[in-house]
Amino acid sequence: MPSPDALPPPLPAAPLLTSAAAARWRSVRTAGPPAGRRFDSRRFDNRWLAVVPGAFFLLATALEPVPGACTPEQPCVSSWWSAIAVFSVIAEIVLLLVRPRGLAAVPVVVAALLWYLPGGLQNEVCRLVALLLHGLLAAVLIGAELGRRRGRQQLDALMGEAVPYPWTFAGLPSPAPAPTRRLLRCILGWLLVVAAVLAVLMGLADQADEAERDRAAARVEGSVLSVDQEVDTARIGYRLPDEAAQRTFEADVLWAPLPQPGDSVPLLAHGDWARIEGQPYDPTDSAQLGAFAGLLGVLLLGSAATWVRTRQGLREPGAPALAVLVHPDGKGDLLVRPVDAGPADPPLWRLRTRERYSWDGERWTNGAGRADPEHYEDDGADDDAGADDEEAAPGTLPPELAAAVLAEANRPVPALLYRGPDGPYSQLLVRPPMMMDGPEPAWYAVVCREQVLPPRHGDRHRHFLQEQLAVPALAAQNVEATGEYGPPLPAQRWEMPLGLRLAAGPVVALVLALAVYALGSRSWALGLLHPLMIGIPAFLAVTGALSWQAAIDGHGVEVASALSSRRIPWERVNAAAVHRHRLAVQLTDGQEVRIAGRPGRMLSRHLGGPYDPQAVATAIATAANRPERRPGGDLRERLVSPQLLVNRAALTGYVVFVIARFFL
Repeated sequence: MPSPDALPPPLPAAPLLTSAAAARWRSVRTAGPPAGRRFDSRRFDNRWLAVVPGAFFLLATALEPVPGACTPEQPCVSSWWSAIAVFSVIAEIVLLLVRPRGLAAVPVVVAALLWYLPGGLQNEVCRLVALLLHGLLAAVLIGAELGRRRGRQQLDALMGEAVPYPWTFAGLPSPAPAPTRRLLRCILGWLLVVAAVLAVLMGLADQADEAERDRAAARVEGSVLSVDQEVDTARIGYRLPDEAAQRTFEADVLWAPLPQPGDSVPLLAHGDWARIEGQPYDPTDSAQLGAFAGLLGVLLLGSAATWVRTRQGLREPGAPALAVLVHPDGKGDLLVRPVDAGPADPPLWRLRTRERYSWDGERWTNGAGRADPEHYEDDGADDDAGADDEEAAPGTLPPELAAAVLAEANRPVPALLYRGPDGPYSQLLVRPPMMMDGPEPAWYAVVCREQVLPPRHGDRHRHFLQEQLAVPALAAQNVEATGEYGPPLPAQRWEMPLGLRLAAGPVVALVLALAVYALGSRSWALGLLHPLMIGIPAFLAVTGALSWQAAIDGHGVEVASALSSRRIPWERVNAAAVHRHRLAVQLTDGQEVRIAGRPGRMLSRHLGGPYDPQAVATAIATAANRPERRPGGDLRERLVSPQLLVNRAALTGYVVFVIARFFL
């Protein structure tokens, strides 16, 4: 890990990204409203475009003609061409979600396939709608691609000549390993491509075999013996011209309405083989299987190649760069701003981290603080020195640090951005330490995705960091309020009244069962799924709020809720606080034990007694973060939780009642 007296690495000078340059970039790069509006950086070419071909697929399913009977002139099945036409729309949806390079050509190709393939669209309305929608899609994607290229040209002109990477400037090798293809992706990709080719070849072979049978078959009249309406199949009897005995076979019925027993059906028969005339071999399964496997295989191979291509730039001695300001957004991604931007100015784009390297005063190491063995030799340090030290997971910062991170969350810091967005290589951001990085000072080189990611909008994104760090930040306030010095806390327990704990489960289960009985529905949704999917969470929420227990002693914390009890040693407790009316005990691995605290708070306010969740949170947070104040002994009486068995029995009875009432 970086040492406290580590000096910042030597950084080269780079051109500044000013507000004027940012405005010019935004004017050609985005297709949204003017700068300063709420959605100025939103792009039209996002994944929501996949809704357009999805809606068209539903429209075509409803309007395309379906044969009312199977005849030689009007077959009921698809051809290879019609299967390809259907798959082209599905593939378009997938590609709009995956967003590979060259996406602008996809709507043009799909529109051409739907119009000109022999098995394409037949309905005139669908043909016109397909042309209109795919024309709009192509216009949006081509316009966005042109905007990306114009914006990239502006950035290239602004960045100018290449600037050495910080490790090159310091005379050190690159800490980034040489890019290698993802072997698993390549193997899976090639296997899927081979499977696609085999599926198509097998389909063609089956079609050739059926065509040979058709040439040798005789036309006979069959009679429908029975119809299975659940799976749309019919058992049909027939006699060959030179036989008196009746043969039978089962066939799929692909037209509507279904035939009735006794109806006549024209057949092609040869020995034990027979099929309905006008219902030839259907290649849809082979075509769709081959197309899906081939598409997935090509995407995997392309992803493996992109992984190598985007990281090749890190092996070079330098790249064009810009001086920018960055600060974290609500979810920990970095937002890029001009160097002279004001607090109210909107950010330009968002950086999503792929990997990072830190500066420890002498060298660049990977994000975990260990030197890359390919470029750095062992310095003789004790490998076991920090083996037991666990780094805090995201959102499990110590309370004091969490409070500091919240206070400095939106403070921008100067940084050096190499490559920039919309290029062939990943972006590289070299930045000073931020509060979210932890207490140790360090500089970071962050490898980011090459695409422009729009900044998140809305309160749920803006306040996500506050929500993520709320428990340790509130715990810091509770610990500070108790004072730095004081006697050890006594071993103590808090719990809801025994009668309430024992009655909560049966009463809630009875109320839920009466509600299910009153509804009286026998449908799968209202009679079975809703009572289970809504009733079980409701039972757990109410009984958990009315039957909780908590205790602390010299060994740790014990918490009992509706159905289970858990004991947590002090070494695993990070913080505890009452947040959104819930008592939350946060562990060092990021897990949280949550208990609804509103009923306990009301009881404590009106009746007094050991019911206050705030007192529980303060005691746990103080003991977890100040070891000298932890209880010195154990509880005199073990935490007994008879409500656990009662609640389990009540919940089991409710589930059995719902299932039995539905099926009996």
